[in-house]
Amino acid sequence: MKRFNCKQLVRAMGVALISTASLYGISTTPAHASFFPQQMEEACMAEQAGFNLNCTANDVRVSKVDNIQNVDPDDGPRVECTIGELFEFKADVTITTTANERYDYSVYLPEGDWSAQEFNTDNTCSILIGETNGPGVDLEEGQDQCADISKARGYSDTHVYGGEIITMYCRDEDNSGKAEFDYCMAWHNKDGDDCSEANPAAPGTPSKCRCDSFDIDIFIKPDPVVINKTLLSSSTHTEPGGTYTFELSFTNSNANSSIYIQSLEDLVDEGANGSYETTLDLWGATGAAGSADGVYLTSSNCEQPADGGKIAPSDTYSCQFTVHIVDRDLPDDQSPELYDDVVRVLLWDEKDDPVSDDQCPATISDSDGQDCSDVKRVNVTNLPPSIEVTKTASPDTVPESGANVTYTIRVENTSDDWDSPVTLTYLEDDMFGPLGGKGSCALFVEIENTLAYECSFVEFISAAGAGSHVNVATAKAIDDEGDEAQNSGEATVMITDIPSDIYLVKTANPDEVLETGDDPTAERDVDYTFEFGVDAAGVDTVEFMSLTDTRFGDITGDCSVNMYNDGDDTNGTVGFQPITPVPLNGFDLDPGESASCTIIRGIQGTPSTPHTNTATITGEDDDGQPVEAMDSETVNFTPADPAADMAFATSSLIVIELTNTGIRNVNLTTLTVEDASVFTEQLGANFKLLNEGGDFNNESYPACNLNQLLEYAGSGNESYACAFTIEWAPGLENTDPINAALNEIFVQVTDTLGQTSGNNVVLTVQAAENP
Repeated sequence: MKRFNCKQLVRAMGVALISTASLYGISTTPAHASFFPQQMEEACMAEQAGFNLNCTANDVRVSKVDNIQNVDPDDGPRVECTIGELFEFKADVTITTTANERYDYSVYLPEGDWSAQEFNTDNTCSILIGETNGPGVDLEEGQDQCADISKARGYSDTHVYGGEIITMYCRDEDNSGKAEFDYCMAWHNKDGDDCSEANPAAPGTPSKCRCDSFDIDIFIKPDPVVINKTLLSSSTHTEPGGTYTFELSFTNSNANSSIYIQSLEDLVDEGANGSYETTLDLWGATGAAGSADGVYLTSSNCEQPADGGKIAPSDTYSCQFTVHIVDRDLPDDQSPELYDDVVRVLLWDEKDDPVSDDQCPATISDSDGQDCSDVKRVNVTNLPPSIEVTKTASPDTVPESGANVTYTIRVENTSDDWDSPVTLTYLEDDMFGPLGGKGSCALFVEIENTLAYECSFVEFISAAGAGSHVNVATAKAIDDEGDEAQNSGEATVMITDIPSDIYLVKTANPDEVLETGDDPTAERDVDYTFEFGVDAAGVDTVEFMSLTDTRFGDITGDCSVNMYNDGDDTNGTVGFQPITPVPLNGFDLDPGESASCTIIRGIQGTPSTPHTNTATITGEDDDGQPVEAMDSETVNFTPADPAADMAFATSSLIVIELTNTGIRNVNLTTLTVEDASVFTEQLGANFKLLNEGGDFNNESYPACNLNQLLEYAGSGNESYACAFTIEWAPGLENTDPINAALNEIFVQVTDTLGQTSGNNVVLTVQAAENP
């Protein structure tokens, strides 16, 4: 038979047909064969004929295809095929006819699950064309290139093409377990120049063709299995790990072929980095987990099936197993340790060929027949370490004046043994700061499981007032993964109160004065000094708040405290220097300090009734405790001889009368006596002003009014009169002479334009009192 390319049939669909061929993983380059060009881009028989076919004739057929590779090993390895895929083998092909003469026979092999007689431009076929140089014959005597066949004229009705390389589509529609040879045969009933490599034979009518299918000696390779793996337990355990139970199953989906399990393994990848360091034989021995880090097969009901691991058609294999992961050293970033777990099975068919879909991770070494389950990921999560801090103080009670206290810190490692030892990295007190290097305390000490580290340091503890001193020590430690534990402990030192004591000393100067007799208005001035302080034996600052007296009442506001500062003043003089007096209320004194204030008070009495009064000063110390001190003082009265004396006093009533003689309204804006304003009754150097009006010459005058209006001349309201009094000093209070010469009285008015006009008068008053 001749090679036949049929290039005229490529047409516009050539690209799509190439893609179809590529789908099956085959080359578009023809394999070597004497009559089979393997044209993957050729249209099928119906397209070549140009109409739909219903092939019913039996003139020419392929009667036999012998797979010689399965008979003679010298012809090549034994051939199997996989359903749905193209495959190649070497065979003897027999063509047989029942007719006397038929011309240009051609065999169409469909390359998909369709028939070559279907009219579908998506169909693709390979075409076998008989060759005239044997075993085909040339009945047309060179009219064309294609072989003819005849059972007459002494020709053989059978042509056998030996050792041909056949590529065909693997199918098994009858589930026989052997590949089917599907073909359609075309021929010409008449001779003529009508067949070539570019134009193979096609049926002349819809029925003048034959389509057939029969089994050939090609074993159908079993389909690979899908291994299902299910995690039945939790996917996570805390360190140091735990057990993980898996179930696996797969089904032999082949209806006619058994498959055989050669081995069953569980591969474990610590760190999920693709390394798969551990291989567990699921048919092997099981046992308890060891103490060392690792992966242990602790139980498995997985067994190799009988008959060499046989899984019959449509049967399912399933089992369960448990692995125990021991992992005490997890990642240093406290993330979980990941473990990828995959089951690998090695499967072979009944012809001792591997059955593999090889869905294993790329980092697993390749073995014939291997297939893997999907990867199940489990993990071991970090448990943080733990420590317990205890802090004690000795003694646990001190006076508020203070004492040394020894603090002891105890840090116990309460972690489990897989986190042992822990390393102390931090030790700090909220009151005393970092403790590393203080006393016997140090850092970076390793503490074994269930053991403790102790250290101590000394601090002076004091406080104002009763109460307690509480301080907290905090420790931190890390385990072998750098994970941190933290805990705190506190200690309380009770502080006992030392009561504060204050004192008050009250003195009078003078402590004896002339009696006031029967005059209820007479008083004698006495300077009372109140010295107060805080006992030096105390420890608290005292804040003073009030000073009261049995005769004078609350005199707190009158007590301006004189305090002295021991140091340099601004002039560089060393010693006790006075500072500005301050109010008593809120004034503080420390133990051993004192201060004083002096208050002047007028007293009354007779020799028979001395003036005795008691003062009380109060305050509060730093502890909030009230304090109080009292002291009394007596002033005696000396008797007075009978006597009479005359005192002289005088005053002047000043009447002013003003008349506006201008054309504008004016206001009274100034009325002064020696620059002392009458309106505000200012005091002068030797007089006092009383703006109260008065009577003169049987007429009453009002007090003088600031800004009094005087209307323009002729208005009828241009005049104004008022009166005030000047009381001259000295008066009755002593016998000094009165001398008020040249006292100027000044009056000024301001008009509506702001212009002023003034007048003044001068008075002279003199008087001398004889003793």
